[in-house]
Amino acid sequence: MRQNLLRADSALLTYPIREVVEIGKQLEKLGDFLMTWENIGDPVAAGEEVPSWMHDVVQEQVASDNSFAYTETRGDSKARQYVLDNFSNKKKCSLNDILFFNGLGEAINKVMNNLPKETRVLMPSPTYPSHATAESMHAGCSFISYELDPSNDWEPNIEEIENKVKFNEFVVAILVINPNNPTGSVYKKETLEKIVAIAKKYDCFLIFDEIYHHMTFDGVKTTLLHEIIGDVPGISMKGISKDIPWPGSRCGWIEVYNADKDDNFKGFIDIILLTKMLEVCSTTLPQVVLPHLYEHPEYEHYLQSRINKYQKRADEACEFFAKMPQLRVNKPKGVFYLVVELLDCPRNQLESINKDVRLFLDKIETKNNPADFQFAYELMGAMGVCVVPLTGFGSQVNGFRMTLLQEDDAVFTQTLEKISSAITEYYKHD
Repeated sequence: MRQNLLRADSALLTYPIREVVEIGKQLEKLGDFLMTWENIGDPVAAGEEVPSWMHDVVQEQVASDNSFAYTETRGDSKARQYVLDNFSNKKKCSLNDILFFNGLGEAINKVMNNLPKETRVLMPSPTYPSHATAESMHAGCSFISYELDPSNDWEPNIEEIENKVKFNEFVVAILVINPNNPTGSVYKKETLEKIVAIAKKYDCFLIFDEIYHHMTFDGVKTTLLHEIIGDVPGISMKGISKDIPWPGSRCGWIEVYNADKDDNFKGFIDIILLTKMLEVCSTTLPQVVLPHLYEHPEYEHYLQSRINKYQKRADEACEFFAKMPQLRVNKPKGVFYLVVELLDCPRNQLESINKDVRLFLDKIETKNNPADFQFAYELMGAMGVCVVPLTGFGSQVNGFRMTLLQEDDAVFTQTLEKISSAITEYYKHD
């Protein structure tokens, strides 16, 4: 080309949750086997059947011509009203403070990309890659983070958060993911209140990714941002793809709190709305369907049955892995993922399914790859199980994330056995 088409910061653009799939697909072909995909939170891909009542609701709305039209730029008014009435706080948020996007991925990018180039958003580590990558691409350098502590049930380090805000004047916002992906933790109310206090003290706004707000175990209650935010400006991010097995709907929204209390923050939100106007609106059908799905008489029981299933999976996996001295595992309090820490993770090899797989792995395994990436590659090549390395979530901790979505009890237990066997062999060589 006559000019270089690559941005200088293009190397920051990563998404390991799907990138490992490319390697896994190659290994499937070379090894002539079917991979067990534990990399992505798609219940349908993991075998969950969409219930007939959901099909009926969607079909009924498709029959309406309105589902084929544009919505308002902010989103369908009935969907926004439902969100305001059921998930938000009318004292902090109005109907016009709710804005729909084509999934939270778009919302995250809109929020990050419309900040001034020099400003920063402080991220948790580990964090969901869409947040980290969007912040890195916005700033043109690696994201800045505060650590979640695996020895303290993955709670945030409050002192570190305050120091990184206090001594970096370019930090304008703090991101919290609660309930947390990837760790499955649900933060204590006192922890979240301290983060709100830091934002207030240093004149920052808050971003809470709360898409798993309904997905908690054993009566664990999520403290939502609108319950504790006071008069601090903030954004809550939510969506339907976790409560309802419809990730392909790409239907998420933001709830903006206290925009009336800070003109600069309000101006920033206005810019986000303007950039959305340039796209006209987000996809209509899932917005139109949203209230009908949540209001359906079978919804609550259906949601609880799914949560019970994921908790059962978490209990089995934690009991399984807790016996292994090479690992540390915290039982999740919600979501449908499990993080397993690989203690003193070595760089070893496992016996691959065949020679072609071994040769392929030899080409991609380098000392530049984090140690848990090598384990993930070896696990795929030896056992046909795909997990996501924990360092792929912007973490300094070696480990992996797997899902709790597998519908078949026997397959889930078999997957745990394969991972356990691989870990035992992997560490045996060290």
